[in-house]
Amino acid sequence: MLLMEKMAHRQITSANYITSINGMVHPDRVLSEHDFLYMLEGDWEIMEDGSVYEMHRDDLLILGAGRHHYGEKPCNPGNRHMYFHVLPSPAEKGEKNGMEKMEPSTLFPCHTLLHCRHNPHIRMYFEEIISAFWSDSPEKLCRLSLLFNLLLCEIAEHQAAPREKGQSDALVDEICRQIQSNPQRFYTAGEMAEAHFICARTLNNRFQKACQKTFYAYQMETKLEMVRYFLIHQPDAPLHEAAVNFGFYDEFHLSKAFKKQFKMSPSRFRKYHASGNAQTY
Repeated sequence: MLLMEKMAHRQITSANYITSINGMVHPDRVLSEHDFLYMLEGDWEIMEDGSVYEMHRDDLLILGAGRHHYGEKPCNPGNRHMYFHVLPSPAEKGEKNGMEKMEPSTLFPCHTLLHCRHNPHIRMYFEEIISAFWSDSPEKLCRLSLLFNLLLCEIAEHQAAPREKGQSDALVDEICRQIQSNPQRFYTAGEMAEAHFICARTLNNRFQKACQKTFYAYQMETKLEMVRYFLIHQPDAPLHEAAVNFGFYDEFHLSKAFKKQFKMSPSRFRKYHASGNAQTY
């Protein structure tokens, strides 16, 4: 377990892809940086301060700065992995000044070994960090720091997902993003399932497992939450515009769904918000 700080400025000191032709033992060393390793192909046993970690495909290993890292067995020939080294923040090093300036919510306990097969975003951010490290962009340092913080946010969410949101499902995540990115469309379970080469029943079962609700319920709740924000931030826009923007047949369809979800009509909600009484909704 390692305490990591989100939203701190970061410096990536090294990053690359490694292929071990004949197999290699992890170097015996103590680094001043955190060492992030992502396994692309193969297996590897790595030790940190006496604890043994078995890495397999799509595993992420985070070795802390100042800790003793080493290996006793070589990885398999043809092993492929990504890595980068990042300097710890003052708060992570336990420096008093860093701790005083830090918001408590930005520090979170990060597991040393994470299984990321069902979370493609972690691998994506890892790849983007390596690409940015080798770029000639004048914004390289800022981009690297931002990408690393996005990776930490994804890791924090990934760790919380099994306990708080059910089992992570990459397909469900992709469909959720599609719904969020196309608010003007109302998808049927059938057309969404067909687009992803599964049946509607499987789609609903996977949503139930990952989100504790059906595909339809997730889509409706997402749209109604968007409508709620629209009503707050566009107080003079006619309800018909909200219906068009968020895929409802008309304002009557929207009003019925909104009242069912929030126990009041859109017009009444606007009045409540205007009077300062809508903070509970």
